[in-house]
Amino acid sequence: MTPADPFVSVVVPVLNGEGTIGDCLSSLLRMDYPRERREIIVVDNGCTDGTAQIVENFSVRHLREGRRGVSRARNRGIVESRGDVLAFVDADCMVSTRWLRELVQPLSDDNVSATAGEIVAYPPTTPAQRYVARRKPYWQEWVARAPVPWFLLGNSAVRRGVFDQIGRFDPNLVGCNDIDFSFRFFAAGLRLEYRRTALVFHRHRATIGGLFTQQMRGGRGRALMCRRYSAYLEWGWRDELEAWRDLGSGAWGVVKTAGSSLGSDPDGRGRISEAYVDFVRKLAQRVGFVAGTVGATFARARTGEG
Repeated sequence: MTPADPFVSVVVPVLNGEGTIGDCLSSLLRMDYPRERREIIVVDNGCTDGTAQIVENFSVRHLREGRRGVSRARNRGIVESRGDVLAFVDADCMVSTRWLRELVQPLSDDNVSATAGEIVAYPPTTPAQRYVARRKPYWQEWVARAPVPWFLLGNSAVRRGVFDQIGRFDPNLVGCNDIDFSFRFFAAGLRLEYRRTALVFHRHRATIGGLFTQQMRGGRGRALMCRRYSAYLEWGWRDELEAWRDLGSGAWGVVKTAGSSLGSDPDGRGRISEAYVDFVRKLAQRVGFVAGTVGATFARARTGEG
């Protein structure tokens, strides 16, 4: 330990994570960060499976937040924590041994308010996992290249004072709390450092259905963000037409790939699978975006807003 090591509270929100939470906590307890300078807080967000029993077998703090939503779970962790720095990781992830040390190192500079580590795929075993792993080999780097950059909270460290300055995570935003927090963070003139060596290994959704649900939630969140941050995220009729065109292109891609891969092509099944998963992703995002837009319109009509 060095005098510069801050006391860090690692917050892990979890909902029905019995299949992954054990590996996650085992990796956190193997970190080379001094034990006396960190605490690990698991926030049970209403688990109905065996998650709680698994967590009780580890030397971590176990809290319960009955109000559903990852933002509420993270906020509960912030309120109950003791750290000068809050680090966040998800229950379906495993961290590298030097993860926390690498993640907090840039905070030795007083001008840095938060850091974002890299998220890579845990070795994929299903078509859905292989598709996402190929499409986004480095998640944090991928979102940083967005037209309006943001960062993923699932591998981040934030000084406690930041929450006093810009507030905690908005529980009313589902599927987009990372973007909302990032926009508020940068609007306040705060500085983020990207740390590629702070590695987290993420288990992507294993099934097509799980991927659809995740992407639909993201599409709904995108619609909410376009409403809330219209100055940053413009969305007009041309964007809408392009999104539907892209979805149609995805559907045609499935048909075209299936037609060209029939017969003796040994790799044909893999290409068909990838084209199909790509179409499912686009469809889910469109469904979520439309649902979010319609929901926001009705909400404004009920409240009498413009």
